[in-house]
Amino acid sequence: MLKIIHWSDLHYGSRGFIEECLERFITYVNCSKPDAVVCTGDFTHKGTKSEYEEVANFLKKIKVPMLNVIGNHDSINNGIVFFERYIGPRRNILTLNEKKAVIIGVKSTRNNTSEGELGDEQLEWLIQQLIRNERKFKILALHHHLVALPNAGQKRSTLVDAGEVLQVTQEYGVDLVLQGHRHAPHAWQFGETSLLYCGTTTTDKVRAEENPSFNEIVIYKDKMNVNIVDTLSLEKNLLINKEQGKINYMKPRNDLLNHIVGSNIF
Repeated sequence: MLKIIHWSDLHYGSRGFIEECLERFITYVNCSKPDAVVCTGDFTHKGTKSEYEEVANFLKKIKVPMLNVIGNHDSINNGIVFFERYIGPRRNILTLNEKKAVIIGVKSTRNNTSEGELGDEQLEWLIQQLIRNERKFKILALHHHLVALPNAGQKRSTLVDAGEVLQVTQEYGVDLVLQGHRHAPHAWQFGETSLLYCGTTTTDKVRAEENPSFNEIVIYKDKMNVNIVDTLSLEKNLLINKEQGKINYMKPRNDLLNHIVGSNIF
């Protein structure tokens, strides 16, 4: 069994940051002892040295293996300098040999902008890592999206080269993609690849009536079960259940569509 906790978008230093949520999350992780914790970016809000120093002190409390990727808020104000000083390299690999799994983290941010792109050099690097780990369960982690989300705002959230990255996931057998950025838990299935999105774990910058949350992923043989965990209450709600490549359940994200269809305005 492989157990991964996926969290994202801390926005440490923002007005909406909730320190109690971060403390509660750390306690949950250390008690549940997953095989890995993956954060898909936006540790900080303004990418400043002081924000990085303070959030890094919290991260030191997590007692399980971590893989961290940089978000667009982390890279503003040349924050990539502090990310690599206090958090980790801009791209990274966490190999879980006993679980026959590998997690590959890439830098999707364009420095000092909100846009995302991997670029040719990083695509080539990613392909090489996937080839070297061909027989493992392969997980890709990045901040930006490969496929757009419903009800997640009007700003562009997908990579400039999302099509090329999606092609890589299909041709080189990526099993799971972890993403953050738009503060919305969701799932898509693209071929054999599951695309998971995480809400904001430690802020009130949520969408509609959602609460701060993170994803708890359990993979056993040909089964995958993902729960959204409410950071405030630690209540769990099923996001996706997959068995033998077949989706048994996927939580819909259609509040806006239901509102439009049921509205008398139109």
